[in-house]
Amino acid sequence: MKTPTTSRARQTSGRARTTGSTQHQTAGVAGNALLRMRDLVRESGLPRETIHFYKQQGLLPAPVETGRNTALYTQAHVDRLRRIRELQERHFLPLKAIRAVLDDTVEEGFTAEQEDLVRRVRGTLTGWANAQQRPTVEVSDFVPDRVSRRELRELAGAGLISVERDSGRDRVSEDDAVILECWARFKEVGIGPAQGFTPAELRLYRDSMEQLVAREARLALRTYTGARPEELSRVVEQVGPVIARLLGAMHRKQMRRFLAEAGGTR
Repeated sequence: MKTPTTSRARQTSGRARTTGSTQHQTAGVAGNALLRMRDLVRESGLPRETIHFYKQQGLLPAPVETGRNTALYTQAHVDRLRRIRELQERHFLPLKAIRAVLDDTVEEGFTAEQEDLVRRVRGTLTGWANAQQRPTVEVSDFVPDRVSRRELRELAGAGLISVERDSGRDRVSEDDAVILECWARFKEVGIGPAQGFTPAELRLYRDSMEQLVAREARLALRTYTGARPEELSRVVEQVGPVIARLLGAMHRKQMRRFLAEAGGTR
């Protein structure tokens, strides 16, 4: 009878030492729920092997090592895994592109000087910026002949357009009218609800633009540090059509490259 008791005491003592060691090593993440690998698998919906692969590729933050072959994770790891899965499944991005997206989200913000320059540039662009955002185009130009009312609600619900009611009529801005026109054209060429492509899928382009504009802004502010706001305003106004043309050409080129590589020929 004494032997089992002694054994249990030793096991309890060993667990206490392990717990103490773990608490010491995880002190830096106090306040976060600590998760084991099985928790990470459950919360992310990804298999263990895939998570290990992402760790090897440097897509995940370092875990809290608790032993030679054990580690603990936090909610940040779960969020990162869900983001990776979304980028792969919804946007079909390769790991190289996913790494670029993830790295960009942790870049530092703007300095006080840069924020001041942005405010002054915004002041000089008031007419240019607001002209295309005023709700001047009637929704009836598109609805219901080319865009259904349900599709209009989905586009607005996804944050892709803003519909404002004025004098009993629904109106959108010039930019949002272009988005409605493009959605109508998508359907006309055979990319629409009948093929399982919903209006909310256009968030793919919105999300890509958010990333692009954020990086463009950082590049411009680094380049034009100390410049007069009028100078940067002139660049912003004149470079828009150039970028639009560049994006069209690069999209076509990338699509051709994708088709060539997917088909096994170059």
